[in-house]
Amino acid sequence: MRRLDFLQSDRFVGLLFIAPFVVTAVLFMVYPIVEAIRMAFFSYNPLRPDLISYVGLANFEYIFSDPLFWSSFAQGTIWTLLSILFQTVFGVGIALLLHRKLFGMAIFRGLLLFPYIVPTVVIALIWRWIFNPEIGVINYSLQAVGLISEPIYWLSTPTMAMASTIMLNVWKYTPFVVICVLARLQAVPLELYDAAKVDGAGTFRRFLDVTLPQLKEVLIVVIVFRTVWTFNKFEEIYLLTKGGPGTSTFNLAVYSFEQSMASLRLGVGAATGVVMMVMLMVGSVLYLRVAGFGTEEK
Repeated sequence: MRRLDFLQSDRFVGLLFIAPFVVTAVLFMVYPIVEAIRMAFFSYNPLRPDLISYVGLANFEYIFSDPLFWSSFAQGTIWTLLSILFQTVFGVGIALLLHRKLFGMAIFRGLLLFPYIVPTVVIALIWRWIFNPEIGVINYSLQAVGLISEPIYWLSTPTMAMASTIMLNVWKYTPFVVICVLARLQAVPLELYDAAKVDGAGTFRRFLDVTLPQLKEVLIVVIVFRTVWTFNKFEEIYLLTKGGPGTSTFNLAVYSFEQSMASLRLGVGAATGVVMMVMLMVGSVLYLRVAGFGTEEK
């Protein structure tokens, strides 16, 4: 009788509803993480699966002694910091413009999502054409207005290749920042701005004293998520530059892929992934503590 009552209870119904999510999370999130951690302590060549062997910390010793790992880490850090900086600045600025009640803003808000919803493969192919030194629209436009006299090889020089990947990332993911910031702006009480106006605050002071404090928590969350996603990004860099020229646009995700697929050292690639996961976890926790996220004012 008790079992029948449980099957008819709200708790059982709730468990049924969350069961698909739990199963999916275990299969596609928990299991890959556990398997990656396990593989980080083994030497494994997919062409010789019979030769798998336990090597302990040898894979970690290899990556920490590899200069390419540290250069990939440095380049990935630069790529992440600059991408997040520009996304945040442009995202807040565009959100402030969209928050104004002007004609056609609803249409522009819809169009703003276009970069975010287009597949990355399509975007990378379009941007490779845009950056083409001979027929690309950027060089053609710059030459047409007299800003340059010779074509710029955007994807063939280390500095310009890194700048190009950053521009692609900023263009694609700034709409995410805009959506989050705009949603928070629409919830800011108008009385705060009215009170600031009465106190004689101008537009810039109202932005510093009213808008930014109201956006603090949402910006903290957005920056954390965008940092994690950008630091782990692989497809944009690989599709646009393949990590080149040379290894000038390698980040740790590309480094892990090259070790796993090109060099067939799956254990080294898995160890790189584990190091990335630890870095991001520690960095996120420290950032949230320093930013004071979730702490109550006393």
